[in-house]
Amino acid sequence: MQQELLNKTFSEKNHEEALSLNDGLMAKIHHSSDPHYCSSEPFRVSSYALILITKGKMNLRINFVEHVLNQRDILLIFPHAVYEIKNNSDVSFISIHFNKNYLKTKGIFFNSGEAYRMFQNDPTHKFSLSKEEYTFIYYDMLALHKKLNVPKDTPQIKNIVHNSFLELLYDLFLLKNKRKDPIPFAHDSKTELTNRFLSLVSENFKKEKRVIYYANCLRITPRHLSQVVKQVTDRTAGEVIDEMVIREAKLLLTSHVMNISEVAMELRFSNSSFFGKFFKKQTGITPSEYKLSNNIAV
Repeated sequence: MQQELLNKTFSEKNHEEALSLNDGLMAKIHHSSDPHYCSSEPFRVSSYALILITKGKMNLRINFVEHVLNQRDILLIFPHAVYEIKNNSDVSFISIHFNKNYLKTKGIFFNSGEAYRMFQNDPTHKFSLSKEEYTFIYYDMLALHKKLNVPKDTPQIKNIVHNSFLELLYDLFLLKNKRKDPIPFAHDSKTELTNRFLSLVSENFKKEKRVIYYANCLRITPRHLSQVVKQVTDRTAGEVIDEMVIREAKLLLTSHVMNISEVAMELRFSNSSFFGKFFKKQTGITPSEYKLSNNIAV
């Protein structure tokens, strides 16, 4: 059953089912010549993903922005990102998928605030590896893929898989940090507060867009919340909320399922006019203009 799901075209439903059956962690080797190659339809999943290009070039859209990945490029996808893999005639890649539940049960506290700041100025969430770096990351990923296919009743296999995953994850963070002068990141109460804030926003941004709501949930003042979030992410609390709302608005507008009034209602705006003014302020164009220029099915 697990292998059948992994071999299916990557729809959101199949993806989540496969992750669930594999305890929140899975790996897949993809070839564009495979009849079960990834769907060209855009989809969104609630897990993290790592993609390493092993051959050729991949054209894809991340949150409706076009990107190109070349051989030896590695991409990190965050939860709730919308991505669409275009028709690529000659490309191969390895993907590793893991969800928040896996990280939590394994005692890994993936720092949302640090990740947000690390990648916020890098819209592709990717970097290129040298030949040497590519070789050991490639074999790290192959080793994890192989261990994930070992029978689950093998003694100590969960610990073996987990250690293999950790080695890959932390190696990648080391490589990422080598590519720029890192700003010391304090793992203190400010970091923890920001992580709690980001988690609350991701769960509640549709119905609550006010900083004061999140400040009350965290039992601090709105001013203090914004100051702390700004120090950790280089964005104020309000800017973070607005970014999440706009990302969701773009997804809903791009689909053929909802009209603009329905999108406004889904995002809990009082009316479509208010939503339109908010959207234009954030993006520079109206919802109608965005919808016309980004009309794809989801």
